[in-house]
Amino acid sequence: MDRGELYQAGNRLLQQLSSDLEQSPAGRISGEELVRRARERSGAETDPSVREALGNLTGVIAAYINGRASADALQFYLSQQFEIDPGSMTGLQERLPALRSLTETRSTLLPHSADPADYPKVSVIITTYNRKEFLRQAVDSILRQDYPHTEVTVIDDCSSDGTAAMMKEVFGGEPRVIFMPSERNSGPGNNRRRAFAAHGDGEYILFLDDDDYLIDRSYFRKAVNFHLHHPEISFVAANVFMEYSASGRLTPSSLELPGLIPKQDYFRNFEQKGYPKPASTLTTVFKREALMAMDILNMNMVNDASIYLRALLIGDAGFIDTIAGVYRIHGNNITFNLSQSFLIENLEEKRLIRNMAIERFGYSKAEMHEWFNHNVYDTISYYLMNSAKDHADFKFMYGWASEHSPQAYSRLKRQFRTKLMKKQLLRVSFVRALLNR
Repeated sequence: MDRGELYQAGNRLLQQLSSDLEQSPAGRISGEELVRRARERSGAETDPSVREALGNLTGVIAAYINGRASADALQFYLSQQFEIDPGSMTGLQERLPALRSLTETRSTLLPHSADPADYPKVSVIITTYNRKEFLRQAVDSILRQDYPHTEVTVIDDCSSDGTAAMMKEVFGGEPRVIFMPSERNSGPGNNRRRAFAAHGDGEYILFLDDDDYLIDRSYFRKAVNFHLHHPEISFVAANVFMEYSASGRLTPSSLELPGLIPKQDYFRNFEQKGYPKPASTLTTVFKREALMAMDILNMNMVNDASIYLRALLIGDAGFIDTIAGVYRIHGNNITFNLSQSFLIENLEEKRLIRNMAIERFGYSKAEMHEWFNHNVYDTISYYLMNSAKDHADFKFMYGWASEHSPQAYSRLKRQFRTKLMKKQLLRVSFVRALLNR
């Protein structure tokens, strides 16, 4: 399906829904009925790709009507996915808010003040390397937040694409933006820690990757207010759109988690069924006090999973069921290009977390050894499936697992025996030539 067909299909469905609302007496069509009609029309499409795209559109409309997506998120989706100018859909845009059944919202605990300093500060730390166009969008998305007390620190890992010049030209006069150039390339984890130590003095912290961005301009208000109502949490996160850069496709991604999860439950089951990890740390607003208590300044690897796990040793998790940002999938994400050194640092960090859980937070040794074995298996199997390139990669990771987690090593050997044999065969040019005929 080309983009033109997608735009036509989306516009056609929206026009039909607008007509339904216009032709019905006021109050006769409920939000549930409108969504039902949209699903019926989407499901009647014969082209699977059109059907999927219109199904996603229906899902976003339903999320807006049910209070799980803001007007910002809806307008962003219509504009980006279907090139729809909000002004061109005035009939539908004017009538949808009347169908909106917002879930009960708590009264705000934020101050009613014109002075930004009266609000808890949100410090945003963005690590970047050679992605100046993505970076500009990321910074802009923070500055567009309607929350009055934010500060953005961009730490650049020796980019060679003109990042420093862009930051000076675009944000040089913006007092809320700090630019930190690095003297040597040291990777995103080390840079997060450095930037946090230098400028992460807000009561709340957001670690943002340079290729992701927020779309709900009121998200910081929601997140800080959630923290104020739930002082027992270490962080609060939300849902996102997954943006597939190659195709331009946007897909809503919901965590489907309750508003509060006890720290022990989430820590023990992290990234297992029913306990997914939020997309990176894109929407996750951490309590600085919790980050300090979990010893962030002495972490060897300040990556998303490690930050979450350590934070869950300190406090509970919170979730806001709203679409707040966009997570890009473009083929160059670090998640899909993991190195051996990165994996080993990651695994060593999980060993430290296991020991912290036992020694400082009272988790049992048997439980934590089982937890560690599970994490070793998941981490290495992900690497072998997505990033390992040859026999040497398998041999190295098998060696580490055999020494530090024999139970995980046995599972890995059983699962990847066939995959490794295939990789060994493909090293032989004659076999490779036969397979490519």
